[in-house]
Amino acid sequence: MKPYPITLGVEEEVFVLEKGRLTPTLQSLDYLRRLLWKNPKRYIQHSASNFAKGEERKECFMGSIEMATGVHEEIKHLLGDLMERRTEFASAARGGMIVPVGALFTLESPTNTAATHIHVGVPDSERGRVYKNLAYFAPVLAVAAANSPWSAGKEFGLSYRMAQPGCLGPLREDREYRFQDVIVSKRLGTIEMRVFDPIPEIYRLREILDAVTAIAAWPLAFPFDRDVYNEQRQTWTIQGLTPYVEARWEELRSLYPFPKELHVEPLTNRMRRLVEEESIEAAYREAERLWLEGTDVAPEHRPHSRLRTVTGLAGYYAVRLPFMAYKGYKEWYG
Repeated sequence: MKPYPITLGVEEEVFVLEKGRLTPTLQSLDYLRRLLWKNPKRYIQHSASNFAKGEERKECFMGSIEMATGVHEEIKHLLGDLMERRTEFASAARGGMIVPVGALFTLESPTNTAATHIHVGVPDSERGRVYKNLAYFAPVLAVAAANSPWSAGKEFGLSYRMAQPGCLGPLREDREYRFQDVIVSKRLGTIEMRVFDPIPEIYRLREILDAVTAIAAWPLAFPFDRDVYNEQRQTWTIQGLTPYVEARWEELRSLYPFPKELHVEPLTNRMRRLVEEESIEAAYREAERLWLEGTDVAPEHRPHSRLRTVTGLAGYYAVRLPFMAYKGYKEWYG
C-alpha cells in the first residue's frame, strides 16, 4: 500500500513529418486543429505546440507537438488515458508520419526536441525527499527511455537530446527552474521528470511508471548529491549503461525489480541499427509503428499542404493563444 496519495500524469511530445520531408512544418498545427475541434473542452488545455528557439529556427522552425493525459492514481488508468490520447491524435494526424524520438536525426538543435514528461504528485510534506529520490534514480530510467542516437546526420551516442543543455540539463539549486532534468512545476505543484525521450513502447513506459511510483512511495532518503549527478550526466547521456548507472540500478532493485534489459537494450540501439542498415526514414517508421500499437490507426503519409498550414495557424494557434500566454506566465512566475 502507498503510505500517502501519489498521482501521475504524462505529457507526450512527438514530431509529425510529411511525406518526403525529414523535418516538421507548420502543417503540424493543423493536426492540432483537428484534435482541438474534435474535443475543445479537453484539448484547449491538454495540447500544445513547440518551436525551435534563437538561431536554431534557421535550421527548422517548427518543433514537436504535445498532448497530455489527466491525473491518475492508478497506472492502468493512466495508460488507458494515454492510449485514448494517442488514438485521437493518430486519427487527427492522419497523413503525417508520427515520429516519437527525442531529437530529429538530421538536426543539430538542442531546443527543437520531444519528450515524455512524467508528473508525480505527492503531499507537500513529502515533496523534498521524493524529489531527491527521483533525481537519484533518474539516470537508470532515462537510459531505458533513450531513443535519439543521431545528430546532424551523424552518430552521437545514447541521446543527443539528453546530453544537450537545451530544454533540459544539469540540476540547479532552484528546483522550479524549467529547463533541467527534474523540476518542481510552479504551475502544477508536481515533481516533473523532464529528462525522458519520448517512450513509444507501452511496456517500457509501464515499467518506468512502476519504478517511479515505487521510488515516490519510499519513506527513506537516498544519498542524492546534485554535484555528483551533474558530473555523471556528462557521461551516461552519451555512453548509456555506465558503472554509475549500474550501481543506481542495483540500489533500485531494493524498491522495484526494474528489468536490466531495458537499459542494456534501449530503443536508441534499434534506431541506430536501422539508420546504419537502412535509412533515417526507416528508423522513423519503426518508431511510428511502436507508437501506433494499440490505436487501430494505420499510418498514411501524404505530402505537405500549404492550405493546411494556413488552417492550422488560424484554427489552432490563434484560438489557443490566450491560454498559451496564461500557461507560460504560470510556468515561469507561479
